[in-house]
Amino acid sequence: MNKIFLKSYIFSYNGVCNYLNILYKNNKERIEKICIGKTSFGYDIDCYKIGKGKKHVLLFALTHGSEIVTTYFLLEFMTTLLKEASLKEILEKYTFHLIPILNVEGFIISSSVVSKNFLGKTLEEIESLSKRYLNIYNKDDENVKSGCHIFKNFYNVLDTSIFDISNFRLRESVGKIIKKCGLDSRVMTIWAANGCGVDPNSNSIHCFKEIKRLRRKQKVANLRYNDIPVTIPSPMSYPGECTFGNCPENFYLYLYIKKLCRMNSLKIDDKFVAIFSYHSTGGQIYGLPNINFLSKEKLLLYKKGMDIYSKITGYEIMEDKYKFGVMDYYRECLDNVLSLTIELSKLNANPIGPFSNIELLNDEIIENKNAIIATLDIM
Repeated sequence: MNKIFLKSYIFSYNGVCNYLNILYKNNKERIEKICIGKTSFGYDIDCYKIGKGKKHVLLFALTHGSEIVTTYFLLEFMTTLLKEASLKEILEKYTFHLIPILNVEGFIISSSVVSKNFLGKTLEEIESLSKRYLNIYNKDDENVKSGCHIFKNFYNVLDTSIFDISNFRLRESVGKIIKKCGLDSRVMTIWAANGCGVDPNSNSIHCFKEIKRLRRKQKVANLRYNDIPVTIPSPMSYPGECTFGNCPENFYLYLYIKKLCRMNSLKIDDKFVAIFSYHSTGGQIYGLPNINFLSKEKLLLYKKGMDIYSKITGYEIMEDKYKFGVMDYYRECLDNVLSLTIELSKLNANPIGPFSNIELLNDEIIENKNAIIATLDIM
């Protein structure tokens, strides 16, 4: 799999929907479309099934609104599954369940900024503006690390307006959150939460009290985001008031995974074998479960899986200090299901840093596609 099928890199929400509709229309006999639930503002959370194998694999992207490269990746992987002739045997062996946008509202908020600023731009212009953003973003990080408390210059690279959000109710909610946090519309660029200001990854299923305690201690987000509060509804890192509270994205993902897990408890041939959750940026792999939930068999499975994925992509295997995230829950509670979190792109700076070098991005996308297939060989 050494080909990139998608020639467009920057998508609006409508652009993603249009592309998926065409892909579905042209491949109805090969794709099953499932709405797994709706967001707080009424958007469908769609899942697409491709393949007819007995081993089932879940892949989902865009947990955080500004991580738009992950949606691009899943669109590319879906297209590859349908167009790459060499994958015929893979699709006989596996069934892929793909959720290109988990956090639809977050995607709309962040991508409304990006799509407006990149409208009509050539690939060279996309790279140039993204590279400028990346350099300024990294400089802001250096200033924060050195103790400088100055305005973050990356906020000024892209033009923003709350009126770029067409949905009135969503726009009104975002406006209230921004005002209460003492911010302005420029924070839409790096919006990670959903439309209610809850961060799906922070809305822990298993360690909610612990993550609430951690956020009270932190008070604000990390590095260049240290002007963003994390104890109230916010553009990022706020866990909400309770598990699944104002976070239907997590609830419906949980129900869907629970449905897939039933295969493993029934005496049938179909098995749920893996979850790949895509984030960005950093070029990293998180996967080792909490030691208290780690049998020898589970440790061997995760080490093999992470080693294969790392060898192909060059991504660094990471050990998270706090295992409070949603994927940490699935790593703890699911046996014989490899559950990896992949930070796409070795470049920094959501949402557009990864697009500052299209050739490098293409190479990484190809490597990640190959890494998925190679990692599944151990299942």
